[in-house]
Amino acid sequence: MVGGAIWATTRYSIQEDYRIPLEALSPADYPEAPEPRSQIFRDSPYSFLHLHHLTGTQYQLVLEADPHSHTTSIELSPVNLALLMPTPAPWVRSDRDLTTISIVDHEWNRQQVHFPITSPVVHFLPGGDGSKTQPLTAIDLARNCLNAGLWELILWTNAGGREMVVAHFWFSFPLGLYKHLFEAVTHLSYWTYWWSLEHWHDPAGTPVHLGHLRMVTQEWRVPASAHWDEAPLWPAEQVAKRHNILSVPISTYRDWYTHPLAFAGFIPPGRYSLTHPHAAHLETLASFQHATWRTVLVNGHPRIELDLQFLDPQKGTSSHLLFGGFTLSELPLASPDQPADIWQNPMGIGTPPFVESYQTLQTVSTAERTFYGLHLDDRGRWLNHHDIGVDGPLLFRDRHHPVIIHLYLLSYERHALLNHFTLTCPQVLCGSSRASTGAPETLS
Repeated sequence: MVGGAIWATTRYSIQEDYRIPLEALSPADYPEAPEPRSQIFRDSPYSFLHLHHLTGTQYQLVLEADPHSHTTSIELSPVNLALLMPTPAPWVRSDRDLTTISIVDHEWNRQQVHFPITSPVVHFLPGGDGSKTQPLTAIDLARNCLNAGLWELILWTNAGGREMVVAHFWFSFPLGLYKHLFEAVTHLSYWTYWWSLEHWHDPAGTPVHLGHLRMVTQEWRVPASAHWDEAPLWPAEQVAKRHNILSVPISTYRDWYTHPLAFAGFIPPGRYSLTHPHAAHLETLASFQHATWRTVLVNGHPRIELDLQFLDPQKGTSSHLLFGGFTLSELPLASPDQPADIWQNPMGIGTPPFVESYQTLQTVSTAERTFYGLHLDDRGRWLNHHDIGVDGPLLFRDRHHPVIIHLYLLSYERHALLNHFTLTCPQVLCGSSRASTGAPETLS
């Protein structure tokens, strides 16, 4: 007991100031890095992050420049670090299982916050000649998708019209401060969830009480197709990560499901590694059965839910991918062959987007993040989508036929698009179109 008390006091101590070492990896040390690196990517003059408490959950973050480097230190201040804490959606807090799933998926999904250099939060401190900071266009602060306390800083520049990385750092966020902020924003005991947050404890099999998540108002079986024989799209992010896929050559979406597949694993402190492959188990989603479109109320707000049912041919078991809590107006219009500015979101309940500006993060409350993405077995129990190999949906409306919704499945760590589905919006909601196949069947 005494040893445990000493361990907890040391590991979870709280300070007003922290000076945290920054770790950087050279291209030789990290060949799997998917990020575009600028020509000035090199050994950085920044070795420490100074974290200083201002008031409440507001903090000052300073990238301390080596005094011999003649480089300007960079400050982010004030930053509300509570906004980067795993936080359960307010309307599921009465359900402990949904609360656990919400918190765990927040920590297991990357939250990267973007600070443009023009942001009022970014400051260059006196000292140095500024020569190495002038090319900077933005700074990103990320809570990566691994255990609690593994965070990153990324510095960006613009080269030839393309955003590229100048420096990438990993650091250990103090767990005492993490615990303090978690409890301040959630009003929950950290000790109830600490093992899941710090050790990637898998809540697979947890029952999901959908009635506590949303209330169904109407539902329709809608025309839907899986484009198994289509050649996969490779948007920019997926092109950058393509070399981290371990598989036979992929010609169609069906190939993902008929050959062994693994991706470069994402390992501490937050990097991809081909020597630690992450096997995908897509057989769960190998046979698409049908789709159901629902109108639902989430925390009293009218939203949409898409329910895709699958059959595992090997086991003969069914499962559901549920994507809900969004509105049609949120989905951009795009052409299927050029899906620019696509809406995408990680799995979970109320999880923030993969990348978001600090300005947006400040203005969108937790209660407004009504999206949910869940993979459930035939008994309504939570399935670990990371093990299966799915990170979330990518959605948009067809520019030429807006009643058609395109849905792509993002793979583990968004290395690839795993399938392409098209769904027809119910006629009573979206009207008719040349692309519509008739009025949907209304289900009781």
